[in-house]
Amino acid sequence: MIEKTVFKIIELIAGNTDEIFAFVNDIKIKYPKLDNDKLAKKVANKIKRKCAIQGGLMAFPGAIPGVGSMIQVGISVFDFSQLIKNQVYLIFSIGYCYGISDTDKLKTVTLKCFGSILGIDTVIGKNMLENLSDKAIRLMIKKLQKALVKKFFLNLIVKLIPFGIGIILASISHWIIIRRFQFSSIKFFHLLIEQDKSLPETKII
Repeated sequence: MIEKTVFKIIELIAGNTDEIFAFVNDIKIKYPKLDNDKLAKKVANKIKRKCAIQGGLMAFPGAIPGVGSMIQVGISVFDFSQLIKNQVYLIFSIGYCYGISDTDKLKTVTLKCFGSILGIDTVIGKNMLENLSDKAIRLMIKKLQKALVKKFFLNLIVKLIPFGIGIILASISHWIIIRRFQFSSIKFFHLLIEQDKSLPETKII
């Protein structure tokens, strides 16, 4: 199935899940009184700040017209790949805030989030416990390719604005993008938890 291939790609993008879980555990230890929702918000805020700083730093060459603009093109490719990685990192981190460490469930929510952000909710469905159809994933990949190209060039244009304006706009853009994934993932993790609760308990004979 296409889903297995996409899951493998998500796994590679996410990287070491133990490091992601350790990041969340450190915050849990630091703020032991936070409930799951507040913990997820705290985690998301840290990742948003990191991404905003990253976006601003990666826009520095574009502030210098000429040579800086040419350098900016190459840096923007790396910056955009890191932004995607941070989106997946955010979703996995928030999932762990709700006690979900099953990587298949985390990958499913990641797919659902990207589908929701791309505006194909009607195709991906609301049932978090069902696998996505090949049709839905193909549509998602098609839309994702178009969206990535569009967003890459938009981010590049923003970073090429001189006099430091591009740096500020790049930071804001990264923060807004991660914020959208924050709210989308929280919504889907709540759905997943509710649907898990509605399943009948397996009786051991």
